[in-house]
Amino acid sequence: MDSGGPSLLPKILIIVFLTALNAFFASAEMAMVSSNKNKIQTLADEGNKKAKALLRVTSDQTRFLSTIQVGITLANLFSSASAATSLSPYLAMVLVDMGIPYASTISLALITILLSFITIIFGELVPKRIALQNAEKVGLASVRIIDFISKVTYPFVKFLSFSTTFVLKALGQYSEDVEERISEEELKSYIRVSQEQGVINLSGEEMIVKIMDFDDKMAHEIMTPRTSIYMIDYDEFDNNKINEILDSGFSRVPVFKEKADNIVGIIYLKDLFVEYSKNDYKSIDIDKVLKEPYFIPETKKIDSLLKELQNTKNYVAVLIDEYGGFSGIVTVEDIVEEIVGEIEDEYDKINPRMEKIGEDLYLVDGFMDIDDVNEELNIELHSDNHETISGLAVELLGYIPSPDQVGAVVNFENIALLKVLSVKDNRIEKIELKILEEESEEEDED
Repeated sequence: MDSGGPSLLPKILIIVFLTALNAFFASAEMAMVSSNKNKIQTLADEGNKKAKALLRVTSDQTRFLSTIQVGITLANLFSSASAATSLSPYLAMVLVDMGIPYASTISLALITILLSFITIIFGELVPKRIALQNAEKVGLASVRIIDFISKVTYPFVKFLSFSTTFVLKALGQYSEDVEERISEEELKSYIRVSQEQGVINLSGEEMIVKIMDFDDKMAHEIMTPRTSIYMIDYDEFDNNKINEILDSGFSRVPVFKEKADNIVGIIYLKDLFVEYSKNDYKSIDIDKVLKEPYFIPETKKIDSLLKELQNTKNYVAVLIDEYGGFSGIVTVEDIVEEIVGEIEDEYDKINPRMEKIGEDLYLVDGFMDIDDVNEELNIELHSDNHETISGLAVELLGYIPSPDQVGAVVNFENIALLKVLSVKDNRIEKIELKILEEESEEEDED
C-alpha cells in the first residue's frame, strides 16, 4: 500500500476540490437569494459594479437557478464518479485482506455513504449557513464567477429549460406562474431554516411569511363590515349629531344620503373637532368637514390598495360589492395589521374583541374572525362558508336568531360550545365560547 500512497493523494484532492466547488455553488445560491435587495440597490446606485452584476444576474431567476443547479449537479456527479473509481478499490483491498466477503460491493457502499455525509455537511449545510449570515458579502464575492458560468453554460441551460417546458406541455402540466410559486416556497423554506439557525427570530419569521402572503388577500377579508360601522345620515347632521360623533370614539365616520348604500363622504374626527372649536362649538356646515370617499371593489388585492391609498393620500377605502352596495371599510391601519399583527388603540381597549370570563370560558365579539379565535385559543374551529364566529354560529344553528332567542347553544365537533348572548339587527353581537374538556385534554397530551 505504500506505493499506492502517492497516487491516492491526487484523487483525494480532486474530491476535495469538487466538494469545495459544490460548497461554492450552494453558498452563492443562498447568498444571492437571501441578500438584502435594498442594500444591493444602494451599492449599485453608488457605482458598485459587483452590486450591479448581482442585480442583473438575480433578475432572471430561471437562468440564475438553472446555472447554480447545473454546477451543483456536475460537481456531485464527478465527485461520486471519482470516489467510486478511485477510492473504493483501495478500501476493497483492505476488506479482502480482512477476509470480508463482497468486498467490492461493501467498499462502494461505504465510500458512497461517507462521500454523501461529507457533501451534505461541507458542501451544503455549512456553506449555506455561512452565506445566510453574510449574504451580501458572499453574494458580491461570488457574482462574477456565477455570471461567467451563466454565460458559458447558457446554451446548455437554455436547452434544459426548453426540454423541461416541452415535457411539461406534453403532460399537460405547464403553467407560466409555476416558477414564481416554486421560488416563493423555496424562500419560505429558507426563512424557516434561518429561524431554526437563529439568524432571525420567530416573530421575524412570522412577519416575513405574512408579507409573502400579503398580495393574496382581498380587501373584503380584512374589512370592517357595514353592520359594525357607525354611520350618520347627511340630512341629520346638527349639534346633537356632532356631539354624538365626538363622544362615539370613532375617528372616521362614513356619511350616507337617503340610504346606507349611498355613501357621500367620510368625516374625520380631528377635522370635525378643529372646525367645531373654530366655530365656538356652534353648528357647522357638514360640507366643510366631509371628505370625498375613495371607492374600491371589495375584491381588490390589499397590496395594490395600500399603494393606491398612499398615492392618493387617503386613509380609508369604502368597499362596494358586486351589486353596487356598500359592504364595509378598510383603513391603512387594517392593511398594516396584516403584517405586524393587531395594533391596539384606545378603542380596542374599551371594546376588546375577546375577554376571558372564566375557566376555558370566553366572551367573543361576533365579528371576530374564526382564524383569530383559533390563534388566540389554540383550537380548530372552521367553516367553509363563513369567516366570522357569528357566521359559524348561524351555520350551526341553521337560522339567524332573533333577540328573544338569546341563549341558544350549539356544539362544534366537541371542541367548543357557542352560546348566543346578544342579537341586534339580524346579527349576533356577542357569543360565549366554552372550550370543551376533550379539546383541553388533547392539548395537554401534546
